[in-house]
Amino acid sequence: MTIDDALTDDRPAAAPAAPHRRRFGAFHEGRRPSRASLLANGALLAVAALLVAFVAYRTRLEVTNIDGISYMSIAKQYAEWHWADAVNGYWSPMVSWLMAPLIAIGVGQTTAFAVVNTLSSVPVLAMGAWLLLRTTGNGWTAGWSIAATTPLMMANVSLQTPDTLVLVWCLGFLWALLAADRAWHGSIRRIVLTGVLLGAVCALGYCTKAFLVPVFLVVVPVWAVVRWFQDRPGARERRSVLLPVVALVAVVLVSAPWVVALSVKFGGVEVGSSLTVNVSGKFSDSSGKDADEYRIPTPPNARAVSPNEDRTPSIYDAGLLTAERTVPAEPVAGSATESSRSQTTTLVGKVRYYVEQRLEALPFYFLRIGSFAPFALAIGVVFVGAVVAGVVHYRRFVFASIVGIFSGVYLLGYAGIATVDTQGGNARYYLPLFTGSVLIAAALLPTFWRAARRGRRVRKVATVVACAVLVVAAYSQNVNGVRAPFSVMTTKPSGIPAGQVLGGVVTPDEPLPDLLVANHTLPAGSRILGTNTRDTVLVAFRTGTQMYGENGQQYDYEDPAFVDLLKRSGVQYFLNYSNALIPKDRDYSAIGTLEESFTVDQTCQDIKSAPVQPCLVDVVKVSGS
Repeated sequence: MTIDDALTDDRPAAAPAAPHRRRFGAFHEGRRPSRASLLANGALLAVAALLVAFVAYRTRLEVTNIDGISYMSIAKQYAEWHWADAVNGYWSPMVSWLMAPLIAIGVGQTTAFAVVNTLSSVPVLAMGAWLLLRTTGNGWTAGWSIAATTPLMMANVSLQTPDTLVLVWCLGFLWALLAADRAWHGSIRRIVLTGVLLGAVCALGYCTKAFLVPVFLVVVPVWAVVRWFQDRPGARERRSVLLPVVALVAVVLVSAPWVVALSVKFGGVEVGSSLTVNVSGKFSDSSGKDADEYRIPTPPNARAVSPNEDRTPSIYDAGLLTAERTVPAEPVAGSATESSRSQTTTLVGKVRYYVEQRLEALPFYFLRIGSFAPFALAIGVVFVGAVVAGVVHYRRFVFASIVGIFSGVYLLGYAGIATVDTQGGNARYYLPLFTGSVLIAAALLPTFWRAARRGRRVRKVATVVACAVLVVAAYSQNVNGVRAPFSVMTTKPSGIPAGQVLGGVVTPDEPLPDLLVANHTLPAGSRILGTNTRDTVLVAFRTGTQMYGENGQQYDYEDPAFVDLLKRSGVQYFLNYSNALIPKDRDYSAIGTLEESFTVDQTCQDIKSAPVQPCLVDVVKVSGS
């Protein structure tokens, strides 16, 4: 049978003469790829893996994301067998679990993260190519997907977040859905086993990142409904519905040990707090912080780096110290202290606010996706149009349709929480939309190529050029950080200077932590609080201290209420960040004694995207601590 026959034959298969068990990993659509194409793709994958690993090696010493500090601190607690402290209701555990054995054998925390990211980035390339080989039998499509996706992994392998693991999970989830499609009309045993597999994969997603839970809870039922209606009425079998039901039961059972661990620690049923903490604010125009009071949250345990390490309300609020201001806070654009009267006190107000904010953020959301995923939205639009026109049918393009369902749900899901103040949100949240668009385009590419070959030469040239341009755009945007002509927003590769793939190990540019360590200003284990909490988290991580406080507070050392609260909190060192170009008399006698002063070029303001400027940092030892 030719590939055309395999893609277009909708006739029900004849009953086999004898039971046949499909060999694991067998190619089950189209023709089998040649040995030459397999070897060529293997060689291309090896080169791509070396590039990704080299970038990870160069950037292994850097802290590229303060969220990563929490993941690394939790991993260290696991490695040192402090599991009761390490069990965390806010940060998903998978990446910390993977880092823990590396840290236990002496690998540095940032290096351990680099190793985990490398070992997850390479499977992203391999799994995408493998899925395309299995479903199209075409080596060119697999090679093109490797070439297009490699720049994305090079740009993000240094991210100290679980987002490369998310990409691995997404591809594993697509494979599990493809297996479920094959088992739809199978025996009860096969349906049950495949349902268990799908549920187990979903449970891994739950442990990888909490935001994947609503994704698979929507994708699996939507796929099951679509799959049910792809069969003619007479061919539908009720036993097929058992598959998503078994998957749901399996995800609950496989996730149960982690849910039990959380529930035991928090004294009630707990499945994770990140979704509720992050999504609840999308329905209110209030920051949840009172500008008329000071708030000093404390770390959740003696080994945590900062209070951000577990934002589960029962833990976070229990360690929160507050005091009414006696000196009013100055409004700062973009900060949480910029107060306004809330208009979202009613259900109608909350819904109206939510819809208005999402519509306002939508253009930024699409621009953010386009900044690293060139033509992803265009591919999506073409795919949807082809489905509506009947050119792409589920039974003819099973894999592309499954990827389309997943990508569509993922796109709409994150559109539902995108915000204007972050200009559409962090690009790393949307990385699966890049791989999804590449997989859809690659899965349909053989069909488009056959159509192009039957037309004039210009069609073939246009197809080749389109494929080449997408690869070039992926590299120029994700590695070189070039916007035009593919995007109006810049995506900076994490860890390396834009465009500089080759070179030596990147030395972290952290002038304040370096000075504090060199001068032994902060003894290890000290409790510190700074007026720039985002920077103070890094200081605490590098100096082995604990950070207290939260962003947007405008801690005022001249306010007696804050001084009293500071001393009650048990903080030992207060770091005051101020613009070095604006002279000001600083009297810290009410707090304690000035230990050191440093002037460094860095962000001084405690707001997102604050500019780098000459910043004067005073380190004050709190009296009585």
